[in-house]
Amino acid sequence: MKKIILICLILLTAISGCTSNSDHEHSDDELHDHSVEIEGSAMKQLTVQQVADLWEIDSQKLLDGIVEEFEFKGNYTTETTLEKMREEYKFSPAIIKDIAEEIKKEPELGGV
Repeated sequence: MKKIILICLILLTAISGCTSNSDHEHSDDELHDHSVEIEGSAMKQLTVQQVADLWEIDSQKLLDGIVEEFEFKGNYTTETTLEKMREEYKFSPAIIKDIAEEIKKEPELGGV
């Protein structure tokens, strides 16, 4: 009987350990459901226009959304890279993905 209880405790510990560890293995990008699969590190190198093209949305709307979200004061265009914009504020590329997704969901206003 003691062996069964011991085995159950070991299994329970192993299972709970697997569950809690798996929560830490997910990156921020995996926690969001985005229609475009791209790593944040690669996305930082893209221009606003290139990001908009990936999401098939209007680049000016995306630029306006980014500037509004972070209250940027700099003079940015759709040809500005996200990395250049991050010099003013170190935002996560996942936030840009969220903004792009919101624009894409807008009925007939977001798409190009």
